[in-house]
Amino acid sequence: MKKSNFPIQSLLLVAVAILSLVLGLWLSQKLGGKTLVPADLDATFLPSGKPLAPFSLVDQDGKAFDVDRLKGRWTFMFFGYTNCPDVCPTTLQTMKDAWKLLDKKSLDKTQMVFVSVDADRDPPAVLKKYVNYFHPDFIGVTGKPEQMDLLTRNIGILYGFEDPQPGRKDYVVNHSGQIVLIDPAANLRAVFSPPHDPQKIAGSFQKIRNLLE
Repeated sequence: MKKSNFPIQSLLLVAVAILSLVLGLWLSQKLGGKTLVPADLDATFLPSGKPLAPFSLVDQDGKAFDVDRLKGRWTFMFFGYTNCPDVCPTTLQTMKDAWKLLDKKSLDKTQMVFVSVDADRDPPAVLKKYVNYFHPDFIGVTGKPEQMDLLTRNIGILYGFEDPQPGRKDYVVNHSGQIVLIDPAANLRAVFSPPHDPQKIAGSFQKIRNLLE
């Protein structure tokens, strides 16, 4: 798998880009001074939604995972890799805690998806063990770099590989820390930025559903 360069010194530029994106999305929520979403929503909300372009990945059981797997259900999606030492396990634990706060009606229409951008070290069998540790209903997804890039660029997620030492596979993957929310029509609908709070995520999700359903 081809590794892209993502030097540490570029993180500042990435942060500035993300802040600019968030500011732009926030401004898009206002029209003539009228807020289109609840003022206390703890997420960046896209009033019109952003349709996701087609992509083709695989889940932890080796089954196809494409845009059709997002339709008919709300999807929380986070991007990372199983060898991540801190951000990924912490975020998945937060997603697990938020999952516990949803009522049965919401659970029946919601899925939690962890997307590994590190397909070389995270084949389906590894992903399955990893996501099952957090919750048996969580879905692990990975795939070829070109397909991963289609999805991440469409959503606005950034990731890159630091060059490993020769003969070693303990390289680091830098990646965005946002959790994204995709609606049942496969539109990007909201972005939850760190630090994440399970109660705020669950509460904001309910407000978004109340607004759209």
